[in-house]
Amino acid sequence: MNVLLGKYLRKAIRYSASIGTILLLMVIVWGCTVPGLQEGSESNYMRLPFVRVLLDGSHSEYTVDSKGSFSVECISGDKSMVYYSTRGVTVKQARRRLAVFIGRDKLDGEYDEILFTPRSEKHFLNYGGKRFRGVFRIIPNGGNLRIINVIHLDEYLKGVVPSEIGFTGDAEFEAIKAQAVAARTYSMSHLDQYPGEPFDLRSDVADQVYNGVRVEKEIVSRAIDETRGYVMKYNDKLINAYYHSTCGETTDDIDEVWDKKSQPYLRAVPDSGFCSWSKYSSWRESYTAKQLKLRLEEYLSSERGRIVRIGHITDMEITGRTAGGRVASMQIRTSERPIVTGKDKIRWVFTRSSNPEMILQSAAFDIEKSFDINGRLNRVDFIGQGYGHGVGMCQCGAIGMSRAGRKHEDILKHYYRNVDLIRLY
Repeated sequence: MNVLLGKYLRKAIRYSASIGTILLLMVIVWGCTVPGLQEGSESNYMRLPFVRVLLDGSHSEYTVDSKGSFSVECISGDKSMVYYSTRGVTVKQARRRLAVFIGRDKLDGEYDEILFTPRSEKHFLNYGGKRFRGVFRIIPNGGNLRIINVIHLDEYLKGVVPSEIGFTGDAEFEAIKAQAVAARTYSMSHLDQYPGEPFDLRSDVADQVYNGVRVEKEIVSRAIDETRGYVMKYNDKLINAYYHSTCGETTDDIDEVWDKKSQPYLRAVPDSGFCSWSKYSSWRESYTAKQLKLRLEEYLSSERGRIVRIGHITDMEITGRTAGGRVASMQIRTSERPIVTGKDKIRWVFTRSSNPEMILQSAAFDIEKSFDINGRLNRVDFIGQGYGHGVGMCQCGAIGMSRAGRKHEDILKHYYRNVDLIRLY
């Protein structure tokens, strides 16, 4: 057995011991639709590899439904009871356990966890206005609940890649395939990133944006199917396949962007103009000195957990750059004291003048300063390139390469240096 698949199987067995039944990925149980809620039994099988995606954990109740019949497995200790439903089922927090409701009717008992499984491969589970493939697991977490989607990795990717790569067509097909391999590699290399937690990945920008069935596109699903099982390795280890929207001109060394260990496959590489079509290939943000002061004070106060005042800004200077040309360090001189910031953090320090709720497009920028007649700083323009952190694959560059006839293997090996493409399943 492939070593990684064996690892997945061992994990599945380990998880099954904690929930009283084997956690499945795709369950197909054929039968007629059962009105209301009826007691039943379930027959399941598992497809590997699967991932556990945390959809949400901020509410004390969740309602799950489906267009077709679905099973509801209520687990308490080593005992479980399976029901079938065609109506929405609500799970609520009940004294650190779970209560199950169909409409206003409550099932007898309280439970440790609830598993939801569609009874047909043609139907999906619905939660929060979105449809999802796979299985839902709901468990208590303090005063709230967690809803976790257990799903086959490639079906998860079908809800990830469209959101990450954006609008694409036939000319961009090789870029979509490159994104599929990068996203698959990222997923598999991060399965152990949350030790002790009952999930592998989050469904937002903390990992990869995952929106379920509603964002699926035929061309993207085809690219995922055609690259099925392929991942990138360096020295026989899965790589950290970071990617971003637009590099501007050059990607960057990971250790110069974040406080992370240097990786030989995540080095600054020129984009050769392939992402120049992006609307973020160049941008400008203009600030008054007062706006910069307020942003800097707000960031420092949040970072240090106390109110920080810096007086007024007298000057700003970029004092160091990364291998890819991003701001490695910037000194901000104030009437109180000098302040030094830089790396990717600088995007959170200043945010955008056009929309303070959004972080700066990238750390690849120059500054233009203007002073009043008394020699005091009154305006600073940031003239920048790119969107995102700049590490790994430039998605707009990948699209440009695909349009130019490059294959996905060439695209990946351009941005991730000296990697091997390996098929694991």
